[in-house]
Amino acid sequence: MSRATEGYGDLISRRQFVKLTSVSGAAALAGCSGGGSSGGNTLTGATNVGVPTNMHLNPMATQNYDWTAGNHIFERFAAYNFSTQEFELAGLENWSFEDETVTLTLRDDLKWDTGDDVTAGDVITQFRLMKKTEATLWDFADSVAEGENDKTVVITLSKPSNPEIIKHTLANGDLRIHGYQPVYNEFLDKDASAIQQFEWEEDVHGNGPFTLESKSDQAWTLSRNEHFYDADNVTFDTYELLSRQENSALQQGLMGGELDVVTSMFAPPKIVDNFPDHVEEVTLPANWGYGIIFNHDDEDFGNRKVRQAVAHVVNRQQVADNAGPRTKKPAPKVTGIAPADQESWLGGAYDSFESYGAEATQSEAAATLLREAGYSKSGGTWRDDDGNALGGSYLTPAGWTDWTTATNTVVDQLNSFGFDFEINSVPSSDFFGTYTDSNFKIGAFYWLPGGARSSYPYFPLRWQLNVPDVGGGHNFAEGEYTVPAMDGSGEMTLNPFEEIRSVATMQDETQASETITRVAWHNNQNLPVLGLVAKQDQSWLTSDEWDIAPADDSARGVKWPSHWLPKQGKLNASDR
Repeated sequence: MSRATEGYGDLISRRQFVKLTSVSGAAALAGCSGGGSSGGNTLTGATNVGVPTNMHLNPMATQNYDWTAGNHIFERFAAYNFSTQEFELAGLENWSFEDETVTLTLRDDLKWDTGDDVTAGDVITQFRLMKKTEATLWDFADSVAEGENDKTVVITLSKPSNPEIIKHTLANGDLRIHGYQPVYNEFLDKDASAIQQFEWEEDVHGNGPFTLESKSDQAWTLSRNEHFYDADNVTFDTYELLSRQENSALQQGLMGGELDVVTSMFAPPKIVDNFPDHVEEVTLPANWGYGIIFNHDDEDFGNRKVRQAVAHVVNRQQVADNAGPRTKKPAPKVTGIAPADQESWLGGAYDSFESYGAEATQSEAAATLLREAGYSKSGGTWRDDDGNALGGSYLTPAGWTDWTTATNTVVDQLNSFGFDFEINSVPSSDFFGTYTDSNFKIGAFYWLPGGARSSYPYFPLRWQLNVPDVGGGHNFAEGEYTVPAMDGSGEMTLNPFEEIRSVATMQDETQASETITRVAWHNNQNLPVLGLVAKQDQSWLTSDEWDIAPADDSARGVKWPSHWLPKQGKLNASDR
């Protein structure tokens, strides 16, 4: 499944924890009883990505790559801070954007754990291999070359591109600087399959705050990288990622004091209420969440008014309350923009956007739309002219427990109104394929692709139109659409596909914002996908034996706090 699905329900795909031992010596740590089952000054956690001996550290070979360890071994180019809504440079000293050129300047003090400089040649090797694997960067790039010195990389674009989109591409998710030339140069003349099958396990070298010490069936063991540019901020010698697989074990580990830092873990209210007071939750936007996808080739749900009726019926607040009141929030407006970003992006147009009743079932509005679409209600059920009930199979993934609750809530609301749905719960292995094959009418699906990139509306708005995760299986046809005008006077016609694609080449922020608003309006009126609730990721820190950044420190806004805070000097063993 797509990595964009990070954070869904209790199928925990992004869990990692930290075990760290102070470098400052026993004297500096006197009086600390330490955390975790090991005692002393150990920060203990685990990874459920897989048994370490079965995993490797080549990010371009996604199968069996342990990003949990990799993200600590390899430094990132930049990070997006959800608290400040700004980018923070990491391995880069600077990035600049001019027409068809992007210039990346590496930090002078960015080094491999061998002590050798990370050079432009390393990054160029990595980017050229990423071209073989069809990485997103090459949607925009035409070529890469060394700049004025060996710390400068020049990316020549195929055409002028929007700087914000390039920034989000470079700062996205798990992209790290890893192209160590002594290892990767040999793949430059080979097919993509060679690099995608290479499992980097021997002579691994990184440039992040930690370096590989060893791995076993039980754990990855990482050690502090003395050549890391901010090594003085890293007050721990050893970092262990214990192999753990079950969510319940992770929750129990926090509850009982075995685990001190959990990067990402779903915990419902009844579990959180039982955590000790020193366990602190950090919530971060997942930019991902439960929604409804329609088959636009379906005779019923290919009709815009039927889709709008569905939107009016669903009480999104109730869905959030039932599926996860701590971690789910209803989308205030139904569009392709993440909830937290809607008002800032839509500005004065925000109030014009249809809410479809975020906290209520708007039965009268829904009934009017269905009558206009040619349906009538008989025996408590809405039917077409031939007497066929309006409804059918509602697809949902088996095993995603919070989604199961959300689906039950949605279908109950729709059937109470007069639709006639039955839930079709299918295994995850079949779920995506059913949508890809267009073998459905309507069902549960995420409405945002997830991650920091979804903070920039270009990505989720475009995603809703083509839903690449299922190969466009929702059959929303490319072309022009006519919807009511935003000012309420008449109609407007636009090609949302062409307009959102044009944002990728816009360098004027005002022009980009205006186009984003137009496409968002289209999605609000035409509903290629119906967004219902958005998820908050839960990250966990402990403060009984560890000094951590206070709740109002913006450093907590970078995913993930247990990754970002140690190298900022904001997660340290307490001396109290």
